[in-house]
Amino acid sequence: MGKTQGLAGGCLVWAGISFWLAWFLMPLPGTTDPAFILEQVGLASESVFASVAVQMLCCALFVPGLLGLALLPSMRDSTASFVGTSLTGIGVTGFAADAIYHLAAFEMSRPGIAREAMLPVMTRLQSADLAFIVPQLFALAIGVAVLARAAARAGVAPPRVPRELLGALVLAVAGGAAVRALGAGRRELVLAVLALFSLALAELGAALARARS
Repeated sequence: MGKTQGLAGGCLVWAGISFWLAWFLMPLPGTTDPAFILEQVGLASESVFASVAVQMLCCALFVPGLLGLALLPSMRDSTASFVGTSLTGIGVTGFAADAIYHLAAFEMSRPGIAREAMLPVMTRLQSADLAFIVPQLFALAIGVAVLARAAARAGVAPPRVPRELLGALVLAVAGGAAVRALGAGRRELVLAVLALFSLALAELGAALARARS
């Protein structure tokens, strides 16, 4: 159990690191402007393709990490642990689907592709079709928060882990208002919020690797 637990914890640590890296490699994480997406993805196509690869790797790393956390004796019979693990797992499927959206943007903006013909498709993907992904991404954020709280209450993770997630939420709300007022700094804000989320994930993985079975 100890070796398996250590591997699962390591997977969750790298899931946190790769989660942030995937967004860092995107030109402007969080934007839904179709024309801007096609333009920027075309200018940074290699970075976007690398982001897709890292994002899919991140999704794969989540699976053993979540299993290892859920199988801890102190977490196994916890309703909060079950809810958090389930929501996070659902969210990971949405994160994988989001990677395919990014891959589609990469393919649509390649040389020789008529960007004007792709714009209506991208507009649809970034509007009505987001209904398939946004709820799952919310599930990911909520699931990790519930899981971190359950792990902290069980003595598996330090209390600062759920606080880091709360800090990410506060920063997103307060920073979002500041960005709207200033008209600048959106990328920096998004990456800072995601850094706190990723840090909490990595710390959860490190706590799992250290936890007594």
